[in-house]
Amino acid sequence: MYKLILLLATLCAGITFPLAGYSFDVTGDRANLSGTITSIELTDEGGVLNVVSDNELYGKTWLTYNINLDNPNSVDQGSFSGRATAINTDGSRATSTRQGVWSRDGYIYSFYSLDDASDGNQYICITTMNLQDDSVEMQFYPK
Repeated sequence: MYKLILLLATLCAGITFPLAGYSFDVTGDRANLSGTITSIELTDEGGVLNVVSDNELYGKTWLTYNINLDNPNSVDQGSFSGRATAINTDGSRATSTRQGVWSRDGYIYSFYSLDDASDGNQYICITTMNLQDDSVEMQFYPK
């Protein structure tokens, strides 16, 4: 009996501990963006979300999320592409292409993207949108 319990405990630990390494956590320098969803357009293929925000690095920023319902196994996740344009206080303009994946849990959409900015920077971006109150929060990390 003791050997059976020891075997079961070893199997459980062998399955559980490796899974702990699969969490997604980005560390390092980070910039933040807080914004508002300004419009949502729905299509049979997905839709388009538009956001306006204030960005601590680039100034006033407009973002477009072209959402695709392209996961055949789930209507609550898929891919997206988009663009960002920003103008800072001195009038300088920057743009970015965006591509990644999204998922939905209730009113909350999560976006994980790779962004390529016109100033030569590249970012990993984690965005959370709350469709109930139209709020948007993003953290972006330079490579």
